[in-house]
Amino acid sequence: MIIDKPATIPVQTDLTGDKSIGQLAEIYSKTKLHAITRLDRPASGLCLFGKSPDDVSYVQALLKSGELKKTYVILVEGIIKEDKGTLTDLLVHNKKLKKSIVTKVEGPDAKKAKLDFEVILRFERYTALRVVIHNGRFHQIRSQFANYGFPIKGDVKYGARRKNKDRSIYLNCHSISLKTQIGKKEINCISDLPADDTLWKETQKIINGKS
Repeated sequence: MIIDKPATIPVQTDLTGDKSIGQLAEIYSKTKLHAITRLDRPASGLCLFGKSPDDVSYVQALLKSGELKKTYVILVEGIIKEDKGTLTDLLVHNKKLKKSIVTKVEGPDAKKAKLDFEVILRFERYTALRVVIHNGRFHQIRSQFANYGFPIKGDVKYGARRKNKDRSIYLNCHSISLKTQIGKKEINCISDLPADDTLWKETQKIINGKS
């Protein structure tokens, strides 16, 4: 099951006790579900759930082999001049701060993080990007772009100038593609960007091929 999660709703139950998208999906489907792909609470977009442990194992194998494809759409503060590029860093997950920190020191806790980006649209003060990650590290996209001086809009945890009123951040898991375990049927799911925001609306127009 692939769920299009609104921003500010957790994928799974957290310390707040707020209703999670997983719980809501179980009520809707009347089926016990297992979260497979994670998405930060302030982010929006597609999350993948399995109906059985076998589903989870199958999709995790696809993730490991690179056969499951995910793309993200983000909006960062500042203007990125390059039309496309690659960021490669070492990340350390600081569990006390609940952040990932870029480091230049190799060690057992430093994990390689690589992503590719392509500019979708440049605004006066922001850049909309399509992003593909190669590793899936904790807060990878948020940490890497912030490290280069381009924090995601609204992401004060990683240095954005101000938070959004609803505490969301401009990060959307935009597409998921995979083949089913039985029949190897190709599934391609796409999330619409939040429609109640002007910046997201303009980005969606470009994605849709509109001027």
